[in-house]
Amino acid sequence: PKLVNKIILGSALAKRNGVPDWFWGFMAQTKLENMPKPLQDGYKKVAPNPDGLQVMHDRDAKRMVNFKDIPDEQIKAINAPTLIIIGDKDVILPEHALELHRQIANSELAIIPGGHGEYIGEITTLKPNFKESELVIPLIEKFLNKVEK
Repeated sequence: PKLVNKIILGSALAKRNGVPDWFWGFMAQTKLENMPKPLQDGYKKVAPNPDGLQVMHDRDAKRMVNFKDIPDEQIKAINAPTLIIIGDKDVILPEHALELHRQIANSELAIIPGGHGEYIGEITTLKPNFKESELVIPLIEKFLNKVEK
């Protein structure tokens, strides 16, 4: 609360068991050439050093492989209003999002149709007639504009 007055957790992971078991093996063997091209192109377009893509990829993969659970005490200590959002076909398990919701006293939970990031229009998930953001944008705006008592 000293730094922020509201939190939005989009497809957030706090525990290793918050994703299917296959995820960890996948992350341990990931290669840059498997990274979706639109994400690679987006990085190269905005990065001060486009050649840093490999470094960024490897750093992110290592960070995920070495991910440690966030202690329950730290999660329960969050007292800022929090909106937790995942897709119903997200890599984050619905049970994990529900656990976060139960641990964060002043939280709201939204499970939106779609896969990981699809609910916000993540570039690799875009399809013709994309409508998921029509659900989530008003939800986020309402959450952010809500006056807390």
